Amino acid sequence: MIIKLVLAGALLTSGIGLVAPLAVAASGSDTCISTPTDALPASCRAPAGVDSGSLPGADEAVARALRLVGGHGYYQLCARLASNIWGRPHSGYYSAAEQWRQMVVSGNAHRDRKPPVGALVFWDTGGVFGHVAVYVGEGRIVSNDIGDDFPGEGGVYLVDFGLVESKWHAAYLGWAPPIYS
Repeated sequence: MIIKLVLAGALLTSGIGLVAPLAVAASGSDTCISTPTDALPASCRAPAGVDSGSLPGADEAVARALRLVGGHGYYQLCARLASNIWGRPHSGYYSAAEQWRQMVVSGNAHRDRKPPVGALVFWDTGGVFGHVAVYVGEGRIVSNDIGDDFPGEGGVYLVDFGLVESKWHAAYLGWAPPIYS
């Protein structure tokens, strides 16, 4: 555990982990957290029929997202993780909250709970930055920090869509296509 903390700190200060996170295995205790090879328990999945298609390029983005699961280096960098999943080095926005505001203003925000595969999903965390993750289908998202054992770990996790709300008490805002400035 100490080694993970030192490694995470080194990655954050060096910047190495911000672009190409190391695939360090995470040891989360939450039953709704899994790796791409683990089956998510039925209690963690959304009901059948939640998916509403997929966005162009979503297959490649989801494959990239699943390869990042188990990695680290994204502590409080959800917007960067989402943009990296979509093949971009950064989001171009100050925060997930700012990105959501821009999606609302531009008419690209959708407030329903039926995102297409590959969509960016947004939450109000009560802070100024908010949270964004990528919907990968079957009621699951790829998100950072949610299963970390300690602050600063910056782990990447495949989790249930609703875990951000239940664990962090965040308010779901909606989804948007991956539009970057």
